[in-house]
Amino acid sequence: MTTRESEAVELPAAEQGSGGRTGPRRHWLTRQRLMAYSGTLLIIYIVLPCSQFLHENWIHQLSFGNRGRDYVVFWAASHLALQGHAVDAYNMTALGAAEKFVVPDLKGTLPWLYPPTFFLLIYPAALLPYELSAWLFFGLTLAAFILAVNAIVPGKIPTLLALAFPGTLITALSGQNGLLTAALMGFGLALLARRPVRAGVVLGMLCIKPHLAVLIPLALLCSRSWKALAATAATAATMSVLAVWFFGTDTIVAFVHGIGVVEGFVNTGSKLLPRIPTFYSMAKLSQMPAVAAYALQAFSACAAMASVVYVWSRPSAHELRAATLVCATLAFSLYLYDYDLTWYGLVVAWYGRYGLVHGFRHYEREGLIVLWLGPMMSLLVVPHVHFQFLPFITLGALAMVVTRVRNERRSVNARGGMGVDQPFL
Repeated sequence: MTTRESEAVELPAAEQGSGGRTGPRRHWLTRQRLMAYSGTLLIIYIVLPCSQFLHENWIHQLSFGNRGRDYVVFWAASHLALQGHAVDAYNMTALGAAEKFVVPDLKGTLPWLYPPTFFLLIYPAALLPYELSAWLFFGLTLAAFILAVNAIVPGKIPTLLALAFPGTLITALSGQNGLLTAALMGFGLALLARRPVRAGVVLGMLCIKPHLAVLIPLALLCSRSWKALAATAATAATMSVLAVWFFGTDTIVAFVHGIGVVEGFVNTGSKLLPRIPTFYSMAKLSQMPAVAAYALQAFSACAAMASVVYVWSRPSAHELRAATLVCATLAFSLYLYDYDLTWYGLVVAWYGRYGLVHGFRHYEREGLIVLWLGPMMSLLVVPHVHFQFLPFITLGALAMVVTRVRNERRSVNARGGMGVDQPFL
């Protein structure tokens, strides 16, 4: 797809009018409106902090010590690793002392729940002062996310949409890694069709958050993408070996022990449940018994795996395959946070790219708008209605993509062969 095609957002909206009228009917979501709506939201993101800047102390308001406090755990873990005590990042007492060293008024201790492979990425973070390190981390991961979106759909509008995407704001407010993981998934899938080995290397780096990488080997296996699968496995294995080599085998033991801590946080942290967009969280927030919560999450996980097998095991357009894998990953995982919904942006990009070439069906663009706004609803709506509805949006998006795959396959079969736009990886 060319840049010219990607910018003509309203181009494939032609539909036959009702009542016998013929000719194209433009969809209300035109290129100009996309620019206006996303630009307005981006201006709001800028105006609100500026109003605080005029009202209170400038440095205080732009401090990551007061915004995006989750980053303190990355800096503290890096600080301990630089001192040769990486395993202490899994010790709440030692970690808490390091966190309060940079944010003295921090309430409680933010836990380090990541595998040792994450140390390989954040190791140099504490070489810089905390504030500078936090801003640099956000700036680099934001740039990576925007580049990943442009690798999927190049053009000015996708860049504007990525900047105005509510998932970008939530990741900034929380000081988390949602933009980083989304960039890795986006780049990996963008490279897969033409550069399978490079794609495997990038996808393998998601071993920093293994629960977001579980379905990647399944997808590559179903599509018989052997080079990418081998590169993914080799990258994950190499990073694991390096992590153990540099930071010790004790970090592996501590991480495994910490998995139980994660379950404890989800089960007992009722204040955190609105931030966890899973069926398990929805059930717990609705006071359902634990067995029902696990059953609902198991159903979601099975639906996710079945979708990946269905879409990736037979010829399908790569855009639809990519959107399916991203959606399925969010539906599969038991442990997610609102900043992980940055991955919704990848679904919008991949499905939007497919729709620009092949056209959109009724209400598909509206569905993409709901996805794009999903992280904002997680932040502003879920805590007030006390009902975690984001998992339904995730499964709804997954159903939309799988249905499109099914319809396209029927269309191809009716024509008597596989179209050129549906490569088999």
